[in-house]
Amino acid sequence: MAKICVPVCVRHSDEMRDAIAAAVRVADIVELRADCLVDPSLIVTMRSPEQGGRAEIDYEARRRFWSSLKNLPADLLIDLEFDLVNEYSTRESSGDMPVDWGRVICSHHDFTRVPDDLEKIFERMAATAAGIIKIAVQADDATDCLPIFKLLERAKVEGREMIAIAMGDAGVMTRILGPSRGSFLTYGSLEEERGTAPGQLATRDLREVFRIDHIDLDTRVFGIMGQPVRHSLSPRIHNAAYAASGINAVYIPFAVQDALQFIRRMAHPKTRELDWKLDGLSV
Repeated sequence: MAKICVPVCVRHSDEMRDAIAAAVRVADIVELRADCLVDPSLIVTMRSPEQGGRAEIDYEARRRFWSSLKNLPADLLIDLEFDLVNEYSTRESSGDMPVDWGRVICSHHDFTRVPDDLEKIFERMAATAAGIIKIAVQADDATDCLPIFKLLERAKVEGREMIAIAMGDAGVMTRILGPSRGSFLTYGSLEEERGTAPGQLATRDLREVFRIDHIDLDTRVFGIMGQPVRHSLSPRIHNAAYAASGINAVYIPFAVQDALQFIRRMAHPKTRELDWKLDGLSV
């Protein structure tokens, strides 16, 4: 049978979802025309299964895909996994790289834990020419977010752009507070149940419930600690009250396994390892 390719050529990125959905209904292949965009604020990513990819795509297939891309929009960002960044930066044929290194996000994901050698991973990634470093790790307790915040602080001191995220319910605070602490961006889903990574919040909730655009280093932090806590209505109630009262504060769900460790390492003013204005907790 003949295969029909339907090009998706829209001028604005917010039109792309509906255009793709319409094309998929009739096409065998869909072509995304990034060159048609007049406001391209996009990141192109092709994940391996080990790094959270949805399909069985091997290393060679990923390498061919990136090498084939030509004439991409000037402000398009390319998310390359650390192994590919290493190859492109060391091979003599690095001219195959379709964009300049300043637009490359060098990414590393660990869906099982917070690696013991997280600082070493950061140093190896920072030694590449990639303009942005991205590290995402699995958090099982709220205290697992501490290494993520420390990486953001280190990247700021060293003048490196960085995206640092703790995945899972225990990592939600990094998605809410990350941008105010120097993260290049945070990720939100169109709808909460359609997130592409564990613990990802809906974009509408990030903006309307947690008011992420108003959070800064002076924002007072409150929250509910327990396990589980994502079902709690407290963040919606308290954050709505802060907004109505004009209070610079945010109320966050903290998924905590070990309450004593959380109090010692993150809450108590004399022993906490994070410089933040944590002012109160529901338990």
